Amino acid sequence: MILGLVIVAAFTIAGCFSVLLRYEIIGTGYLPRGAVTVLLLLILITAVLRRFLKRRGIPRKSALLIFGMLLAMAAIPGQEFSQHVYLNQLGMVYYTTPDIAPPDLYLDDLNPSLVPSTERADPIIRWAFEGVPPGASVPYGKWVVPLLMWTPFWFALYWVVLCFSALMAHRWEDQEKVLYPLTTVPAELVSADSKTIAPALKNRLLWTCFALTTLLYVMKGISTYVPSVPNIDMQQRGGVIFAEGPMRVFNNLPLHIYPEMIGIAYLLSAEVGFSLWFSYWLRLVETFSREAVGLQMNHYDFFAFQTVGGYAMLAGALLWSARKYLARVLKLGIAAALGRGEAEDPVHRVAAPGFVLGMIFIVYWCSRLGMSATWGLVMYVSFIMVSLVVSRVICEAGMFLYSSPFRLNDVIFDIVGIKTLGAQNVTVMTMTSWSEIRATATMNMPYAFMGFKLGSIAGIDRKKMFWAMYGAIVVAILCSHVSSIWTIYHYSVPKLGWWPSGSSLNTTNKLARQLQSPQEMTLGNWGAIALGGGTTFFLVAMRQRFLWWPWHPLGFVAWLGWPIDRYWLSVLIGWVAKIAVVRFQGYKAFSAFRPAAFGLILGICFILSVWLVIHMFMPGPPLLIE
Repeated sequence: MILGLVIVAAFTIAGCFSVLLRYEIIGTGYLPRGAVTVLLLLILITAVLRRFLKRRGIPRKSALLIFGMLLAMAAIPGQEFSQHVYLNQLGMVYYTTPDIAPPDLYLDDLNPSLVPSTERADPIIRWAFEGVPPGASVPYGKWVVPLLMWTPFWFALYWVVLCFSALMAHRWEDQEKVLYPLTTVPAELVSADSKTIAPALKNRLLWTCFALTTLLYVMKGISTYVPSVPNIDMQQRGGVIFAEGPMRVFNNLPLHIYPEMIGIAYLLSAEVGFSLWFSYWLRLVETFSREAVGLQMNHYDFFAFQTVGGYAMLAGALLWSARKYLARVLKLGIAAALGRGEAEDPVHRVAAPGFVLGMIFIVYWCSRLGMSATWGLVMYVSFIMVSLVVSRVICEAGMFLYSSPFRLNDVIFDIVGIKTLGAQNVTVMTMTSWSEIRATATMNMPYAFMGFKLGSIAGIDRKKMFWAMYGAIVVAILCSHVSSIWTIYHYSVPKLGWWPSGSSLNTTNKLARQLQSPQEMTLGNWGAIALGGGTTFFLVAMRQRFLWWPWHPLGFVAWLGWPIDRYWLSVLIGWVAKIAVVRFQGYKAFSAFRPAAFGLILGICFILSVWLVIHMFMPGPPLLIE
């Protein structure tokens, strides 16, 4: 575990530097590319130790424990945490100008301990944007108070997520038999026999696909330095086919090829793969139908609110089906913690009371720092429900990257109303959303579920995996405090990467717009929520009653957002490949081609991680914009 924490610290420091300066994210994806590369390096080190020094190397349990730790914290030095929480605290003060956000809009009523300073002219604010004067140092001192206020909240937030995941892990793994397609990659790379290499790594098909993918992105990377080197652009668009009329919704379709998603789609169950690309096309057909009847406005809102209804229904279905299980493990876990019996799983002795006490602390913290306890409870109960659905999308549908088309706090603002909530609640709810809630592309719960699954595969005690993952999260947050703040002041915001340099302004603009021009729910919005909920209910019911039913509800809730727009074609290719192999060659042939899927996934993870390291010393543009 000590080696794992050292790797976590190094991973965090490198990730903070890379995301802030280059907008290259070391922990990209729910199978984090950087973590996969570290695992490959651990396997290589083990092979060298066995071959040349006749030593045992790193055992399977230790390698997968370290990978589980990296899973738990991989998103922290990136979009999930480091890129936003510090810059946004600075930006919401720096941009309090009459033309962006007048101070009386939210700053005058904000608890001053939540930001480094409430004065725009304070050096701690100005230096971040205008540069640290010669001879001055990074002003860590003035960050002490806000970090002391926020860090317990962040620790509690990740703690609650980990506890809930620990409570549900047994049900998903052993009772519902969820597939966890992304975990098959690390599980099959590490040999169960400490004296040999895993069979998958001896497969020529794996290394052929690995080499092809790697070569493709080697050329792509070199072409950014040497333009004469061919750059095969695999992110194309279909162009304009229809000049006018409702058919124009089929213009400029994204025709992106992602090797890793082709590989992942091959590993998915056939109905899930089908449902992902089918739901994307269903949305296009719905858009065409709306255009055909004269409804040419607000297509995105219509589909986004359908997805909100789908999430609510699917979360309700998942919790309802698990209600007796959850009641039992909570009761037994709390009783065991009080010395009044035994828990079903030793980790429940920590997770059951930990979840309850963590939720109480979060709501209490919110109420003390300016948010109503009522709305704090609403937001974080809803957060668990959203996290549960996202986890199911990742753990069953295997989406490498997934992002819902809505943010939970924005949905609450829309449904409840900005005026009802008030400026102070809206502001603090926005600030707390910067970690976990802001981006479903980097939620921690799916990582936690996959970490526990890997622990089960490797025979790691679930309680040990729990503490290892939480320790990794704590170390990552603390390392981020130091490395992110140093990077921001050392370079200044205008010199950061294209996204980080503008993220705090965008955040402030959005908050100001919501407070100054609140939007009200329309009848169409409510109708879309009802339609989405009804569709999901229908899909859940059909899957429960008919084994042959092909349209999975996870495809429906994942039908909108930038990931499916980019991935639909790759999913279709992987699905067609799987169907063709199974139909014409059988399941034995399907198993024989699995190493090809692993090669596609590993190649892209490895080479993009290599380029990320190279770009730290030889700056260049990111090879993928995600």
